[in-house]
Amino acid sequence: MQADCDLCNRCQMQQEDDVLRDLAYDEDRYLADLVHKAQKEPDSPLAREALKKLDKRMNGEEDEDCEASDGMFKEENTEEGTMPGVPGRNENITEEDVRQVLNDYENRGLVNLRDGKVIVTSNGVKKLAAGALERILRNLNNKIAGSNVKELPELGIELTSRTRRYEAGDDYSLVDIEKTLLNTLDRCGSFELKPDDFEIREEVHRTKLCAGIIIDESGSMRDSGKLKAAMETAIILSRLIQRNPDNILKVYAFSDKVQPLTPWSIVNDVISGGDTDIKGALAAFRRDCRRQYGDKQAYLITDTEPNNEDGRHLSLEKAAGGLLEEAARYRQEKIGLNIIMLDEG
Repeated sequence: MQADCDLCNRCQMQQEDDVLRDLAYDEDRYLADLVHKAQKEPDSPLAREALKKLDKRMNGEEDEDCEASDGMFKEENTEEGTMPGVPGRNENITEEDVRQVLNDYENRGLVNLRDGKVIVTSNGVKKLAAGALERILRNLNNKIAGSNVKELPELGIELTSRTRRYEAGDDYSLVDIEKTLLNTLDRCGSFELKPDDFEIREEVHRTKLCAGIIIDESGSMRDSGKLKAAMETAIILSRLIQRNPDNILKVYAFSDKVQPLTPWSIVNDVISGGDTDIKGALAAFRRDCRRQYGDKQAYLITDTEPNNEDGRHLSLEKAAGGLLEEAARYRQEKIGLNIIMLDEG
């Protein structure tokens, strides 16, 4: 009996995740569009939930706090493990049925219905990110995803202005050349280096990360579900980065213009269209993090080459030249650039 209840709860949680993902990554989130989708796409998660509301409305039943997986384990669905809608029945779904589904999610604090449009809340985005991470871990092999998973590695080291005398085993890349040469001059008046002359710069482990998630929303991102993949990648990264409250996270969406975002608005405000000004997006993060300390990392999520700069459409050759200049500035200012390239797959 306990196992059945656990299975029921897991199924309900999975259905909740599926509906939330369906809502979050749908470009048409107005109520009228969602009703049309529920009527025309019987296998969609939203349609399945709306059908339950339709059945209760037709049968005059009241909503219960915990549904006992009615229809979930019917014999005709056991082979596929799904609960498909029935074409024809779905045409009877009304706006009220869809609104009741949305009200359930609104009561859980996952979405808001604003001016007839579904807005995913910060709690909803956190739930999406947690669900995406869980799916990734499930797909890893047991050796990686089991109990031996290690914490994320440290964020690197930072050299301080403090130095000390050289000790056997010290990395020569940490030698403070200026102080070492001054030591040998003080000792003998000439450059005759001895081990005691060497000064080693001390290291401090960085515990703070200043990260920028930079999302391409140009027109090509509409193809092959790439925009959905970009948004899901971005919310996973944002959740991982924000695990450390000392970390600083900045989010940008860009096409021919750059738009700063809050992390939770990624699924609400990213709308594809326009050219691709990668240089402008990278420059925006570089300027914003210039006064920050710690490890600086940019995560660029894109599918294509640059073709725009400062609002002007350019050839690939000219746009690439500007991008290389910006990449050189990144190296000069010690900002890591991580590119997540999305393909047609």
